Amino acid sequence: MLSPEIVDEVRRLLAEGVHSQRKIARLTGVSRGSVCAIANGRRTERRRCSDEDQERPSGPPRRCPGCGGMVYMPCLLCRAREKSNVARRAFFLRRVSAPAGLELRPEHHARYLQVRDWRRRNHGRPFKGEIE
Repeated sequence: MLSPEIVDEVRRLLAEGVHSQRKIARLTGVSRGSVCAIANGRRTERRRCSDEDQERPSGPPRRCPGCGGMVYMPCLLCRAREKSNVARRAFFLRRVSAPAGLELRPEHHARYLQVRDWRRRNHGRPFKGEIE
């Protein structure tokens, strides 16, 4: 990964228009592909996590009530899993009139609606067994 200072230097040299991309690559010690990506605007700026963005661990490691691991609280694994579960639930809880736009017979459509409602009540877990 290139440091922001090197990326700024490459941009400055490109803006001057004196050197070719190959010469800029040699001068800065980066690859020609990286210089080309910076020149074409394909290189995105990666946001650095600042100290304010992250919560500092509090105290010694403790057992997490969510996952059971010995961690510095707050548990980052539990936080990441919760974000993933929210996205997964949202995927399964979307309203769809028919599966993938298929034309179903009335008896199959009724069964589809039963399974869809069961999944909504059970937070998107895969259907196993009979519907109550």
